[in-house]
Amino acid sequence: MAISFETEDACTVFLPETATMLLDPQKAREALERDRAYSRSHLYPLFDATARFACSLLMAPQGCNEFYLPRGPWIISIGDDFHFAWGPKAFPQASLDAAIRAADHAVLITSGPDPYPYRVAATVAVRDRKNALLIETRPNQKDHWKRRIEHIRDADEFATDLPITYCLPFPETKGAA
Repeated sequence: MAISFETEDACTVFLPETATMLLDPQKAREALERDRAYSRSHLYPLFDATARFACSLLMAPQGCNEFYLPRGPWIISIGDDFHFAWGPKAFPQASLDAAIRAADHAVLITSGPDPYPYRVAATVAVRDRKNALLIETRPNQKDHWKRRIEHIRDADEFATDLPITYCLPFPETKGAA
C-alpha cells in the first residue's frame, strides 16, 4: 500500500513503496567480520547490538509498508532523512503509533551522521534491555515528530512520558560572537 498525503501548499505527494528491513543477527556478524569499515560507520553501534547482544534491528524508510514490532529489546530506525523529510505522515500510521507506544526511549536525530545518538539507542537496547525508537529526520521536521510522539503517548492513559534524546545541528552564526 503506497502512502500519499497533501502538503501545506496543497500538493499531493505519492511515496514509492519501500520495504522494511529486519536485520538478521548472523548476517550482521558476518558483515562486521568481513568488512572492518563498518566499525567507522555511524551505524556500527546498531549492527553491533544486533550481531553480538541479541537485539532486534528494524529499518523503516519513508513510504515503507506496515511493519510489526520485532522481538524485544529492539531498535527501530525510522528513516525520514532522504532528499525530503516529510515527517510522521510518510510512514504507516498504525505501525508508527505501535512503535511509539512500545518504545522506552526515543532518539531524534536532525544533525546528520554523528555517532553519539546511535550509541545512545544501542545502549538503551543492549545495557538496559529496553526498546529504542531512532528517528532520523531533518531540522524542519523535528517539531512534527515531537508533537506526534507526545500525541500518541498522551492518548494512552497508561503510558509514561517518553524520554527523548535530541541530536540537533549547531546553529548558524553570522559574524564574530
